[in-house]
Amino acid sequence: MKTAVVYTVLSLCNFIGFAIGICFMPSEVPIHFDASMTADAVGSPWVYLALPGAAALISVGVWASLVQKKNRAVTVGLLSAFGIILAAMGWAFFALIASGVQIGERTDFPLVLVICLPLSLLFVWLGNYMPRIEPNRMIGIRTHATLSSEEVWRKAHRFGGYLFFAAGIFAAIVALIFGTVPALKTLQYVAAIVLAVSCLAASFACVVYAHILGKKEAPSAEETL
Repeated sequence: MKTAVVYTVLSLCNFIGFAIGICFMPSEVPIHFDASMTADAVGSPWVYLALPGAAALISVGVWASLVQKKNRAVTVGLLSAFGIILAAMGWAFFALIASGVQIGERTDFPLVLVICLPLSLLFVWLGNYMPRIEPNRMIGIRTHATLSSEEVWRKAHRFGGYLFFAAGIFAAIVALIFGTVPALKTLQYVAAIVLAVSCLAASFACVVYAHILGKKEAPSAEETL
């Protein structure tokens, strides 16, 4: 409960502070950038309130997760980490619009480092904790095979932990390369594609692995009848 209280208070303070900061912004700021990070659209600065707003809204999920008897610490930790990332992203974009960039101007804002790198590290964190997730119907790899057997659940989540950890590390390395090498900064979207594909591939592999484990366990279960 202490973590939920702390996160809720900090996320609400962050939201209020962000809203106060936006009050001092111009009525129109850049709200969209192309692949080369050139501002190509303007709009209200209040659209940027979505990130700290989402971070504050996550506190609802943090409190809801406290009713769980299993996986309480893992769920609270994951939601809190995600909320912190959203809040940090919000302030990074706040710094961008506060820099005074105008429509048609190109900025060196490290978008890939602000978005892809933190999300990649979140998947590293998830991979590290996946083997600790106990069987439940709320979080984790929830398939017929994993929900039917604790052994399949355990093996699938241990396998998934390795995959997500590796996918997160790989995506983080790609994000660092495309976010720091000058010649590759115009191709920052590649890092986003790599992150999405890596995580989708890891998720798909986990489901397939769980299905295979379930098939292998089915004959032995029938033999005991």
